Amino acid sequence: MPDRWWYYPFTPTTQSTLAKKFVSTTAVADYGNTQAITVAPTRAWGTTLAVGNITLLNRSGSTVATGMAVRYKVGTWHAGQVSAAEAYTDDTTDAQNATTGDFVMHDRTDSGSGFLVGAAEPFDILGIVQSAAGDQTVPTKIIEYWNGSAWVDIVATLLINDTLIGSGTGEKVLWWPLPPNWAVGGSGSGPIHQGRYNLRIRHTTIGAGTANPVASQLFVGRTLVTVPSLGNNAIASQAQDYVLRGPSSGEALFPVFSVASALNTISVAFRYEEP
Repeated sequence: MPDRWWYYPFTPTTQSTLAKKFVSTTAVADYGNTQAITVAPTRAWGTTLAVGNITLLNRSGSTVATGMAVRYKVGTWHAGQVSAAEAYTDDTTDAQNATTGDFVMHDRTDSGSGFLVGAAEPFDILGIVQSAAGDQTVPTKIIEYWNGSAWVDIVATLLINDTLIGSGTGEKVLWWPLPPNWAVGGSGSGPIHQGRYNLRIRHTTIGAGTANPVASQLFVGRTLVTVPSLGNNAIASQAQDYVLRGPSSGEALFPVFSVASALNTISVAFRYEEP
């Protein structure tokens, strides 16, 4: 189809973010669509989400990291468990469905184990609905991307780095600056999908504990706007001289706030474009 983006006007909206950080605080059968700012319609030739002017209002009571992100379609990413010896076991169905507590994030008998998420396009935000906290002793989190020759730990760079072991349940978010040298593939067996951008989230632990940390549902996405620090009762506005277009894997638009509050507000102008 020809590029006819200029046919489509922007739709402005101002909304509460609801009391959530990203997509949803609970595993939901509609994959969070009812909580989205907008969900792109399904068409034979596809659609791309595009945004114009954006205003983010923080009323959470704390300084936050905030922004705007698109959630990826379930068919564009996979996930599963990875052992300390780099053996991958696919568990995409459990990662994407709304069944409670069926996606293991760390094997307590295998220090250095965790899970892997891979997508057709680079991604920089991961939402997790956690249903059991785990009780491993002194867990050390490792978050790694593949640079073409080695796994590189980026845990120190994260904008939102919620604890995944021993800190309760509910909505957790990991958000990192996108590495410019992220390459498809990665070392490991199982096999690791060599045609996707893979991220490993692992933990080393001193004590095995008695219960694994488990999740009910994962959400993968890409941010379009990033505000690393916004004070309470402060506004961040971005007037676009150009359209911010989401990746082709994106299908729904969501605000991101590191502190959940229904008092937080988002104003945005969006439209759908033909890719």
